Amino acid sequence: MITELNAKDRKWVDSTLGSMTIEECIAQMLVPHHPFENPQTHFESVTNATADDWLRLLDKIPLGGICIRKPPSDELKLELEKIQNHSQIPVIVGSNIELGSSSPARIMNENTPGTEVLDYASYSPSMMAFAAANDPDLTYETCRFIAEQRRSYGYHWTFNPVADLNLNFRNPITNIRSLGDDTETVLTHAAAFIRGFQDGGVMAATAKHFPGDGTDERDQHLLTTSNHLNLNDWYQTYGLVWKTVIDSGVSAIMCGHIAFPAYEQQIPDSNHTLPATLSKNLQVKLLREELGFQGVVISDASPMTGLTSRVKASDRAIENILAGTDMCLLPETIKDYGFIKNAVHEGRISEEIIRDATKRILELKARLTLHKDPFSASPAQSSQGNAKRTINTVSDKSITLLRRGNPEPRKLKGDENVLFVNVFSKGPFSNSNLEPLANSFRNEGCSVELLENPTDMELRENLPNFHSVFVNVCHVPMSGSFDQIGAGFGQTLWRIAHMFHDNVAYTCFGTPYVLAELPHVPNMLLSYGASVPAQEAVAKVYLGKLEPKGMLPVKEPDISWQNILR
Repeated sequence: MITELNAKDRKWVDSTLGSMTIEECIAQMLVPHHPFENPQTHFESVTNATADDWLRLLDKIPLGGICIRKPPSDELKLELEKIQNHSQIPVIVGSNIELGSSSPARIMNENTPGTEVLDYASYSPSMMAFAAANDPDLTYETCRFIAEQRRSYGYHWTFNPVADLNLNFRNPITNIRSLGDDTETVLTHAAAFIRGFQDGGVMAATAKHFPGDGTDERDQHLLTTSNHLNLNDWYQTYGLVWKTVIDSGVSAIMCGHIAFPAYEQQIPDSNHTLPATLSKNLQVKLLREELGFQGVVISDASPMTGLTSRVKASDRAIENILAGTDMCLLPETIKDYGFIKNAVHEGRISEEIIRDATKRILELKARLTLHKDPFSASPAQSSQGNAKRTINTVSDKSITLLRRGNPEPRKLKGDENVLFVNVFSKGPFSNSNLEPLANSFRNEGCSVELLENPTDMELRENLPNFHSVFVNVCHVPMSGSFDQIGAGFGQTLWRIAHMFHDNVAYTCFGTPYVLAELPHVPNMLLSYGASVPAQEAVAKVYLGKLEPKGMLPVKEPDISWQNILR
């Protein structure tokens, strides 16, 4: 369960809360990711915001928290120091620190200057790779390194782990962001993730997305999705995961724009069931009373259509709070602050609800000792080397052989002429930069040429000119739909390159379900993402230096007609 505060920290919470006006309490409940009046979906505002911009907003609204979508850097640390020095109550700095698949760096512009800081979260493989490596100690150690690094730069709170079960292979949100579809695997690694971040009060973790994504094949960015399980199945799967993360002491839980029709007793009319972000039944009765969660409840991003389609803009934050939410993520800050104030003054929201939420927020800050120091000492010089070794070990252990065909994974010779056929879907989570893999081959004496999303004619012309061909599928479904892999309907020859060449190796740098679309390929290696260590681990396999021993954390999809009818 959540750690009890000592007497001094409890005194700080009580005295701080007692000195606050109701308007100051309301401000504690807002967590935007840029300080302007532009919509929170205006990502140029996120990348361009300066410390002075934040200070101007903080003078109007003394925010409880801010969401930072930037990787750690010395420049960012100076900005956060300005913000903290300006704030009477320390501001909790949150970030979406997802391992490998969606680091804060993803939201930066292409023109953003590089940083000298090695961001351990970006460097690590995806969440699912940790499940494939099947070593909770490595999950813990990696998260520990990330937490210590991020805290030293002024971060306090990660909006992770993704604790969802990826039960539907077509789900566009979870995929490699999840730990898999096995309840025991998910709860084991989610608990290790939480301990890695939270031990010693270094950072706070957030389990998401309550009551559980991964059964729907739709996207809560675009509509209210559903957890389709009946109550018995939910309690035996998601319910066990949520109970485990709560017992592990997770600091916060993020409610998704996800309905749970079985719990709401609305199965015949599930499309009209409220999402968790608007459901007091789910947030208060199920999460707090049944499961016993005592920490901070934060909403998923407020601009997502799963919420915005269900309530008018002026009531969005109000209904969210009435349902049980303590902190609203990515609100329309100035407008929502005004709407909430009016609702309190009109009696729609009681002051008791606001002050109870503020107390939980202050308790979270006290557990992180933000009132003593919002930063921490930089990790020891040796930490970077240790972190890299740990992350490299996870990457090596995660590489999974999906199909043991004929031949076995290629063992490259040092003087081979190699063609990379890189097939990728454009999107914020599909990394098509496979230079680290190419350079690993080059360092062994191979020559490597790259074709990216080639036409059938380009591929046909090039295949005969190389000793070996590597078809590299870079595809991570995320938001919008579970779009099919590939460079376009008309360009399909890469799928059957082995029919035109004797030495073709297939590698997937992303989704574990790739064989559902490539049932005919003779071999497939899986790395769950394209981080640098993941690419280097793949190279080790093809160079004969590593045996792929990763455990596939999901079942291969059942696409039979009988399954569709169920």
